[in-house]
Amino acid sequence: MFFPFTAYLRIIQNQCINKKKKNYLMHQKRRDFYMTSNQQQRDNIVDVIRTLFKQREDGVAVSRANHDSITYSELLKKVEKQENKLAEIGFKPHDRVALFCEDSVEYIVMALAILGTNAVIVPVSPSLSSNELVSLCKRIKVRYLVSEKEFKNYSVISKEHNDKLYIYNINKDIKYSKEYMLVDSPAFIRFSSGTTGTSKGVLLTHRAIIDRTAAADAILNISSTDTIGWFLSMSFHFVVSILLFLQKGAHIVLAQDNFPAGILNSFEINKPTFMYASPFHYNMLVTNNNISKDILSDVRMAVVTAVSLNKKTDKDFFKKFKIHLSQAYGIIEVGLPFINNRFDDEYVCSVGKILPGYDLKIKKPDDNGQGDILLRGKGMYHAYISPWKKRTQWFDTGDIGYLKESYLFISGRSKNVINFAGMKIFPEEVEEVLLTYDNIAEARVYAQQHDLYGQLPIAELVMKDNVKFDILELKKHCLKKLDTYKIPKEFIQVESIKKTHSNKIMRT
Repeated sequence: MFFPFTAYLRIIQNQCINKKKKNYLMHQKRRDFYMTSNQQQRDNIVDVIRTLFKQREDGVAVSRANHDSITYSELLKKVEKQENKLAEIGFKPHDRVALFCEDSVEYIVMALAILGTNAVIVPVSPSLSSNELVSLCKRIKVRYLVSEKEFKNYSVISKEHNDKLYIYNINKDIKYSKEYMLVDSPAFIRFSSGTTGTSKGVLLTHRAIIDRTAAADAILNISSTDTIGWFLSMSFHFVVSILLFLQKGAHIVLAQDNFPAGILNSFEINKPTFMYASPFHYNMLVTNNNISKDILSDVRMAVVTAVSLNKKTDKDFFKKFKIHLSQAYGIIEVGLPFINNRFDDEYVCSVGKILPGYDLKIKKPDDNGQGDILLRGKGMYHAYISPWKKRTQWFDTGDIGYLKESYLFISGRSKNVINFAGMKIFPEEVEEVLLTYDNIAEARVYAQQHDLYGQLPIAELVMKDNVKFDILELKKHCLKKLDTYKIPKEFIQVESIKKTHSNKIMRT
């Protein structure tokens, strides 16, 4: 019997359509289950945002210089459309999805859509090389990749947002561990500080995100009247920031384009009331003469994160803008348990008092009260995934610090401590002093092994405009602020200092 080829094609097309419909219907059933299971309320941060956005559905959600803005109503319509599209493709709960994109409205839409399908986001810095990305996807067992870049080794299964984003199914046959599949509502796999080759995959659940954003808001007090000046990379900062701002109906202004000059366009139209940035960004705002103090006149709070704040940065920023900087202590495994709100000279570099919902322990304090910082509380991570390791009740941050009138001060990382003739030297303390010397742009202090003294402190310096420094004058400067044994035994001028993808100094 003759069977027409066109009829055969029609059967294949119908099968594909039916498969997409089946995936979509399965997604709807899963979504209903995750929202209203018989005895247990399932958590999803996107559903929380959907519930709350009605307070400001016509308000602007996200805007960007020289780009169109988007309202909350428009944003969530796009999210729902994208979520349904991902479900048709086959995205399922627990699927790991690498998000490899620059910050944009499209990034936020895609991230919320992925979370809406109950798949798990693996945010990846856009500064990673292709080889690093491929290695990461193998190690973390990523099933789908969403990228702005084309990869010839992977087959494209969909193009989204006017062909700006490519979706790849890079490992459809991957199997996840039993421990992982039993986790209730996983949402993110973030990386601990360090290079992605050595950092741990930190698993966060939807419930942890809801808890830690609520804890942070106890002091941030974000509301629908806030306009957020956003400077950081969403691949490293999203959970306790962007997701909190969206829950509260705030207006997020993406200010990274052509920074710092580009913020004139953004902030002249949308004056920020709240800022979330690193010391680098605040220093650039100070030194740029085109940015007047009036442009930040509505700011009620300016939070410092990513790297530690030094007194000079706060002093210079306050001198120009009459705004003090609030140092935050953010930890991927824990959340944002500390945000400082005390600005007298002695406390401005503290990370503040511990927020409600968290507990602090200083383990094995020395004679000066310095010891290992341990934390616990709501919103903590569920486990490390590579290799799998469940969290303990108390989380050892790896930082050393001390308390003064209940305010926490961080001395440095325990693994970075330099042991010189039986005395401890914290590189971060020495670096802060070096950065107050004229024309030093960057500094890194590290240990050099020594047969007699154990370790010697050595300093690498990046000079502004590559000027030379006077070593005797530099040592005199250090003597005014440091004990003699803490002064570096050698100063080396370099062109640059290696950084991690999150812009932290690479220590080893």
